[in-house]
Amino acid sequence: MALAAALLFAAVSARAADPDVQDLVNRANKALRGDSSHCKLSMTIETPDWKRTLELEDWNKARTHALIVIRAPAKERGETTLRRLSEMWLWMPKVERVIKIPPTMMHTAWQGSDFTYEDIVKADSIVKDYTHSLLSKKKEADRTVYRIQAIPKPDAPVVWGKVITEVGLYDADGAVVPLLEEDYSERGELIRTIRLSDVKVMAGRRVPTRLECDPAGKKNQKTVLVYHELQFDVPLKDDFFNYQRLQKAGG
Repeated sequence: MALAAALLFAAVSARAADPDVQDLVNRANKALRGDSSHCKLSMTIETPDWKRTLELEDWNKARTHALIVIRAPAKERGETTLRRLSEMWLWMPKVERVIKIPPTMMHTAWQGSDFTYEDIVKADSIVKDYTHSLLSKKKEADRTVYRIQAIPKPDAPVVWGKVITEVGLYDADGAVVPLLEEDYSERGELIRTIRLSDVKVMAGRRVPTRLECDPAGKKNQKTVLVYHELQFDVPLKDDFFNYQRLQKAGG
């Protein structure tokens, strides 16, 4: 009896030690944004026919506001995307025109990449619009990797029928880092895979500095993001993300 009780206690303790799955997803989702952030990064888009690299500067606040400016190359320099809550605008300096992105365009490619306008607006969707369950976990040298399934809540305004994520919980500092995302259609077909790697400490936090998005069934096509500079907890007010700044940020 004593042995059985001890084994039961050990099993309960092991389960209690596992972190909350939704908390893991939330912390992983905040890894590259924090409560607010400012970063400089490059985005390389590669297709069978062409390849190009954009240099970007990005400000985020509370996963509800974002300002993204193209700094190079010269052809696209100054193009700016502004997100406030669920609304989005695009400033095109060459034609001096502001375009409000309508719902019908939200699933189109952003700057020809494998990311969409929806990805920018729905930055917090994986946390609040899905129900999460743990599929598996495995211990590695310096971290535990959790594989998590996310299923949309009833009537959630989402495009994916299922999302599988992998996050790493590091032994040394308790940091949670996103490692993998697989996005599936409502019919269960894999649409794209995002791999996050080159984990480093930037601005005092452990983060992945390279993201590679591979669309399923499209050979020799991918989008790669590489973070070069990253700051967290930047003091940004909501009015920083105003309509006037949309046309001035690229100057």
